[in-house]
Amino acid sequence: MASLKDNINNISDDTRSLINDHLKLFSIKQTEKLARFFGLLSTIFILSIILLIVIIFSSFALAGILNSLLNTPFGGYLIVSGIYLMVIILVIISMKRTKRPLLSNAIAKSLAAVFEIESKHSKGLDGLELERELTEEKINSNRERINTNFQLLRYSLMENFFTELFGLFKSKKKDSGSDEVESDQN
Repeated sequence: MASLKDNINNISDDTRSLINDHLKLFSIKQTEKLARFFGLLSTIFILSIILLIVIIFSSFALAGILNSLLNTPFGGYLIVSGIYLMVIILVIISMKRTKRPLLSNAIAKSLAAVFEIESKHSKGLDGLELERELTEEKINSNRERINTNFQLLRYSLMENFFTELFGLFKSKKKDSGSDEVESDQN
């Protein structure tokens, strides 16, 4: 009976561990998704602000046509607008190269702190990805352990069942054997 109790305790512990790992994996996945979403949102916001500045400076350039700085009425304003356009182009190229929005690592770190995700790696997107992979491996390992414990539980139940069944037959044999001995003596 002790092995049956141990198997049930192992199943209980492994199930608890599996549930905790699933919750951790869910938190990590949601953190990654929220980080990417807020990173994209902040990137769009930053690009919108920069674009607004470009529009304002472009407007000043058009209004400053009469300005005679640099012997052109609007050359200085166009240079500033060109610089902002270059910044926008650099940000877009950077996003395409890294395939991540700006600030997504900072947001991932903030969300990891908010969700209290325990990690052995950095709490940026790369660290969360590594932690997600480790958690998925741990979940698979726990599933295998639970399946093994259920198998052991089945075997223990069958063993106890057959032990009791054979014990019942042995006791009936002894009872019928003692009955025959008593009838022989009479």
